[in-house]
Amino acid sequence: MSKKDSIIPIVTPFVNNKIDTELFIKHGENLLKNKMDFLFMAGSTGLGPSVTPDERKKLVDAFLYTPDNIILQCGSINLEDSLDLARYAKSNKIHAVAALPPYYFTGFKREWLVNYFLKISNIYPTIIYNYPGTTGYDITYDIIKDIRKAGGNIIGIKETTYDMHEILSVKDNIDDIRVYTGPDEYVLSAYRENLDGYVSGAGNYAYRYLNIIAENYSNETGRKAQLAVNSLAALARKYGPWSATYNLVKIITGNDVGQPREPIMPLSDNDARSLEVEAKKLMDGFKF
Repeated sequence: MSKKDSIIPIVTPFVNNKIDTELFIKHGENLLKNKMDFLFMAGSTGLGPSVTPDERKKLVDAFLYTPDNIILQCGSINLEDSLDLARYAKSNKIHAVAALPPYYFTGFKREWLVNYFLKISNIYPTIIYNYPGTTGYDITYDIIKDIRKAGGNIIGIKETTYDMHEILSVKDNIDDIRVYTGPDEYVLSAYRENLDGYVSGAGNYAYRYLNIIAENYSNETGRKAQLAVNSLAALARKYGPWSATYNLVKIITGNDVGQPREPIMPLSDNDARSLEVEAKKLMDGFKF
């Protein structure tokens, strides 16, 4: 089986609602050191919709010494911003851009979606970020075919959906596309279904378990490691995943990654203490 891409939607560290580049670099370097392949910048876990285009460029700048490890999420409801970020990606020769489709606006016409992704991917190779739960519509394999037929350079898709039939349909119907699972719970499935890799927000703190899955996907140890990831992700959701992820990084890895940006608030002191107790107890239950 070919190697799978491990893609981590890296958290964006904020201090007083401003990006702390030093904390960002320290955390990103730790992820790369621990065998994670790509830093997916300004994704959902990185609070991407709250990160301005200039701030996204700042995130890229922090890792320009290793550009092939960078995937920049450039999707926006402002196409000009997305195109500008795609041009910035091209000028710095990063691995690829990813793009959410335009969100908020419902009833988006198919030809509008094709035009949107065509324009971005004509500038730089693009991974579609399919997240129906936040955008309200689904990017299916036939839409990708339409984009490519029009000349778009779509190289992959991140499927943030629990519909494995849909995920596999992209792989089965398009030959040369890289398909990535998005839910934390589907890392093991990416290996067992022979997809191209995964994007895992839990990887910010649970990369040790992700590496165990990679090495043991066909046996019981891999299944137990996936259960550990599932349990930690569920714990984050219990306390509020956008905030709790920041705490879990510090609890598990020891790295300070600042706080989320308002309007998303950090956990209260009581919740932070309770999360730490539960996380440590949970990890004590998984011995590898």
